[in-house]
Amino acid sequence: MITPIILTNHITSCFSANEASGKSSRSSPSTSPGTRRMNGNRSVSSSTINEKYKVGKVIGDGNFAVVKECVERSTGQEYALKIIDKARCCGKEHLIENEVAVLRRVRHPSIIQLIEVDETPTQLFLVMELVKGGDLFDAITSSTKYSERDSSAMVFNLAGAIKYLHRMNIVHRDIKPENLLVCEYPDGTKSLKLGDFGLATVVEGPLYTVCGTPTYVAPEIIAETGYGLKVDIWAAGVITYILLCGFPPFRSENNVQEELFDQILRGKLEFPSPDWDTISLPAKMLISQMLQVNVDARFTAEEVLSHPWVTVRTLRHVNTSVLQKYLGLYSVAIDTHCASLSFSLEPVNFTD
Repeated sequence: MITPIILTNHITSCFSANEASGKSSRSSPSTSPGTRRMNGNRSVSSSTINEKYKVGKVIGDGNFAVVKECVERSTGQEYALKIIDKARCCGKEHLIENEVAVLRRVRHPSIIQLIEVDETPTQLFLVMELVKGGDLFDAITSSTKYSERDSSAMVFNLAGAIKYLHRMNIVHRDIKPENLLVCEYPDGTKSLKLGDFGLATVVEGPLYTVCGTPTYVAPEIIAETGYGLKVDIWAAGVITYILLCGFPPFRSENNVQEELFDQILRGKLEFPSPDWDTISLPAKMLISQMLQVNVDARFTAEEVLSHPWVTVRTLRHVNTSVLQKYLGLYSVAIDTHCASLSFSLEPVNFTD
């Protein structure tokens, strides 16, 4: 079972508040009664949710939001409805703004799709794609570890989403199992979808805000020397390691954050016996390249996707419909969104 060392389930931590660029800003567009403009897009009227959707049971909750199943009355299509309590998220509205800003602009099979946005004076509603497999955190906790077949397919999904975002100069900054939803298919294959873009930002130069979740945070974030897109690759490397053995590569036996950070900064990677005895050498080699302290030596998302451990296993085992959808949408989405992307996300500056 995964060792619960600073795995802050459904909580995001930020440790300081100094972003490199003070140029990022958010406009304050005008609103009219019953409507709202978010990042240039007008939301639907506040009465739409109850009229359009039949709201069902709770399937998740967090610090200031609850997620429920819902069904579109006209089509019978199922979705997830994220209901955000405005009073409870006071002071962290930028997280929601960031998430909506990114989700409005991305279209990728391995990223959760935002359907529409609605609000009342006290609540904000996000209608989103429904994934019934739960999040990867709960899956790891219950399953301990995954086979190389399933793990490589999930790394394929995650690296594809990261490559797509990085091509648009968007860094996620909080890739962790809690923010990855698991899709399960009748043939036994699994895929991942990335969500929760509250800490995402456009990279226009070195970033300095120390944010993320400790177990998955890259060494350059801790060192406060400036960082960029490749912090997402580090986090993906940690997740790949956990998928295969059930525990993280860097951990403090006494749950001391300073000890954890010291291990991350040193970057001494081990594959202890007996947990790693049966894991293939290509898997270990890929993880080693993803968890390079030297940022220049660390793999890019493209290199992860082209690694034999990912390509050979994925082409044999990934769900066919997912692969076809991925290949069909990827190039179109890149061209479309790179051409139209002209927004800036405000840096995240808060402490918990």
